[in-house]
Amino acid sequence: MHQEGSLVDQVTSSVSSSSAVVWARAESTEDIEPYETEVWSEEKGKRKETYYEKQRTQFVAIESWKGLHGKRFFTEVEVVCCVCGYRFVAGEEYLLYLYGPDKNGYYHASTCSRTKIISSKSREEIEILRKIGLTNQAKRPL
Repeated sequence: MHQEGSLVDQVTSSVSSSSAVVWARAESTEDIEPYETEVWSEEKGKRKETYYEKQRTQFVAIESWKGLHGKRFFTEVEVVCCVCGYRFVAGEEYLLYLYGPDKNGYYHASTCSRTKIISSKSREEIEILRKIGLTNQAKRPL
């Protein structure tokens, strides 16, 4: 993902194109839709391995700037190769730019969006969200 302009412009653009923007902690993850395929390596030879097409994650919102997701919500993300799926880790906190929810109530996240693990760099983005949130819509601490 590459966006032009200042960080404020990039964040503002991402907020407008997302259906929800929230800082949240991943409570649990579940790999779903398994499939088995044959793989080969020099060390282990030919063998079958199980991979998963999707990951479902339950989140607890910490602070929200956009969306009607509630305190607890779920994402369901395709995590197979080359589809921008974001694989979450239980216990970690994320800045989420979400899409959806789909007909089953799951939101979707993408490595091709601004979604990221909370770090010192994302804290700068959170401060921008707090500032633009006051003018774009009501800020909703949870």
